[in-house]
Amino acid sequence: MTPLKIILVDDHEILMDGIASLLNGMKGLTVVAKCANVEDAIRELHKSAPDIVITDISMGEETGLQLIRKIAKDFPLVKVIVLTMHDTNEFIRTMMEAGASGYLLKNVRQPELLKAIENVMNEQEYIQQELVSKYTHEPQDDKISRQLLSAREIEIIRLIANEMSTAEISKRLFISQFTVETHRKNILRKTGSKSVIGLLNYARKHDLL
Repeated sequence: MTPLKIILVDDHEILMDGIASLLNGMKGLTVVAKCANVEDAIRELHKSAPDIVITDISMGEETGLQLIRKIAKDFPLVKVIVLTMHDTNEFIRTMMEAGASGYLLKNVRQPELLKAIENVMNEQEYIQQELVSKYTHEPQDDKISRQLLSAREIEIIRLIANEMSTAEISKRLFISQFTVETHRKNILRKTGSKSVIGLLNYARKHDLL
């Protein structure tokens, strides 16, 4: 049987090496790539055509949430398992609704990791056993929206809502216009918005204004 191909995404190289060693030691599994950020992961998705992506949530400017949404949209046959330190319902629910099939903590043991992989490949969701009692489908994503966006980004969203231009925001915050534009691009990417109108709709929905 052809081994399942797995891509790991995490900005902690030592952790990825450990998980890769663990997975490569399991029959029928092979890690085809280790990526430190979303951009590299998307490149590898095109190149390696994996069966599964195992990703962290927090990775600097970009997030696992963005990657999950991208995979759900452009690579619908690829299964995603979140491997993280975040154990709250807000994170679990948001990642699963974005398109993840599994959610594990970084303390997961080998048998449960293997069980999660088997479940998602059989079209079943899998939540680590110690998290099941915390997981509900109730909307509670305002908190996670604030955690995925930096304080500066939320501040800029509010200034945009006040119809301030890039130049005006630059003067108000004492930062360059280039920095403002960089923040705007990051904000649109993190929120999955295509325009200012979409961003403001997102901000109202998540009580950011």
